[in-house]
Amino acid sequence: MTDKTTTKEITPEEYASAFEGKEAEALKQALDIRKFEIELYWKRATYFWTFIGATMAGFLAVQASSAQNKQDLAVILSCLGMVFSFAWVCVNRGSKFWQENWEKHVDVLEDKVTGPLYKIVMSRNTMNKFGEKAAHLITGPSSISVSKVNQLKFPNFLRARNIR
Repeated sequence: MTDKTTTKEITPEEYASAFEGKEAEALKQALDIRKFEIELYWKRATYFWTFIGATMAGFLAVQASSAQNKQDLAVILSCLGMVFSFAWVCVNRGSKFWQENWEKHVDVLEDKVTGPLYKIVMSRNTMNKFGEKAAHLITGPSSISVSKVNQLKFPNFLRARNIR
């Protein structure tokens, strides 16, 4: 018996053949699923930040208390925070994988339907004055990945947990 749900790598020609005549609907689906993956990413991030924040608050409350036997609870909370943080990184990586999967579908499908709209990045006009350049450096847009910045918080969180 063959499992029809198994994923496999296909050539660009096989991909084009599989979606021939269905590019517009496939592009619509790929864009919708990509949007859904991004929404899920932020819901998961909120979920994990809530648990991590609560764990950190508990850890800080224990550290600030005058109780004699606070070390055991501090270690437990610290370990719990590290488990939540590591799980969060794993979930982020999985979310990013699926988001990029659907972005690749959009990259391939969009040319025949809308043209290379998704591949073209529009930028601001060139700034010549020093003040404009300085303002842009401080407050202007940048191509920084929000999900990567979010993932980079994990090592800082671990360092904060080791401060005594």
